[in-house]
Amino acid sequence: MISILFGLISHTPLMVLRTISFFLTKTLTMFGSKQLDITKRNIKYCFGNKPELIHKSFGETVEMSFMFPYIWGKQNNYKKLLDPDYVENKSLDNAKPKLFFTLHMGCVDMLVFIMSELLSQINILYTPAKNEKLENKLKTIRERGGAKMLPATSKGVKELYKSFLANENLLIASDLVPHDKGVYENFFNKECYCIDLIEKLSNKQTHDLYFVYLTKGKKNKYQFISKKIDNPITTKQMNQYFEEAINSAPEIYGWEYKKFRKLRPDNFNIY
Repeated sequence: MISILFGLISHTPLMVLRTISFFLTKTLTMFGSKQLDITKRNIKYCFGNKPELIHKSFGETVEMSFMFPYIWGKQNNYKKLLDPDYVENKSLDNAKPKLFFTLHMGCVDMLVFIMSELLSQINILYTPAKNEKLENKLKTIRERGGAKMLPATSKGVKELYKSFLANENLLIASDLVPHDKGVYENFFNKECYCIDLIEKLSNKQTHDLYFVYLTKGKKNKYQFISKKIDNPITTKQMNQYFEEAINSAPEIYGWEYKKFRKLRPDNFNIY
């Protein structure tokens, strides 16, 4: 059933999917949704009252519910959403091991396929789906290009450290709220609880450090950006890179995620 659904969506023209998303956004805005409420709270907390940005961001969230199965269901569909200049980054595949960090901008699973194409080896930390059948299907899809997916569990993190010590390439989306240990740093001048794994790993200075992400495309929906960063980096500096990327296209950041929780004092949140 999952394969059939992914297959149907992946063979639907993008214009049709965007039209469905447009009307679905209007319907959900009228009747309300949990994702819309979280988006409003996050954007207001960071930027003040920005109704146009809230509307655009929620529209992107709804569209993503179709874009993910669109790229999952057909192997090279991600290229239809991507400016073709991303292939210029094939020089990344050289002898020096690399640590890549990213954030949830746009259809972030595209990075799995892009990095699998550009590199002969890449390990990627990710959050598994709660449904076992769905998780098994998605893991197979994400690894079809050669990536190794490491779940963000205690076992997966141990595997990540082992691969790091083995000088393998790693990709980590480090803008989420950590399950366990982290640090407090500012994000758009608001304190939040942050993953400090990139800071810790970059301090070893065994890997070249890169910031990779998707932003608004010039020809297609997205453009792939890759920036080499001087080692080491602090969590504060990491957040500054995130802010710079988000400011380039704020509507495609994942504002529907509960970013501002586990806050001081008493683990309060804005939701």
